[in-house]
Amino acid sequence: MGKYDFRLIDAVNEFGLNLRDDKNTYDDFKSGTLYLPKGREVLLKIRAKDVLHSVFLPHFRVKMDAVPGMVTQFKFTPTKSTEDMRSETGNPNFNYELACTEICGKGHFSMRFPVVVMEAAEFDKWMASQDSWLKQNPDYMKFVPENNRSEAYERSGLSAPVSEVIENN
Repeated sequence: MGKYDFRLIDAVNEFGLNLRDDKNTYDDFKSGTLYLPKGREVLLKIRAKDVLHSVFLPHFRVKMDAVPGMVTQFKFTPTKSTEDMRSETGNPNFNYELACTEICGKGHFSMRFPVVVMEAAEFDKWMASQDSWLKQNPDYMKFVPENNRSEAYERSGLSAPVSEVIENN
């Protein structure tokens, strides 16, 4: 995961990815579902850009406030996959979820996200199949310093325009 800068947040770059100063942002991606590997320690770094929120993963018994202007974090290890829980509970519709438990505004009621815990090998395949944020938003390549662009194209999975390939060769 790359660094972020709250001053870079805009309508598209909602996380404030710092493409100018950190090469690790080139392959970052966004998912509307939180996918986790079974049996591996997970470090969840939490931040808020507006008001106080509270990240709650009830089935994992973890909860942490998200505070504007600071990063909070916790570690945990998922020990049962979503499929394991469906089998154990006898509920084929069982799903883990992440919810905000701090009354944070008029949209609070809808601040819920699905969580899927997968076997580690399946998680690795899923990770490898994700398109980077930069590939999905190629207009932001203009924020990558010219001397880092070929690495940004390679790490993001974005094809370099012919003009840049010719220029760099």
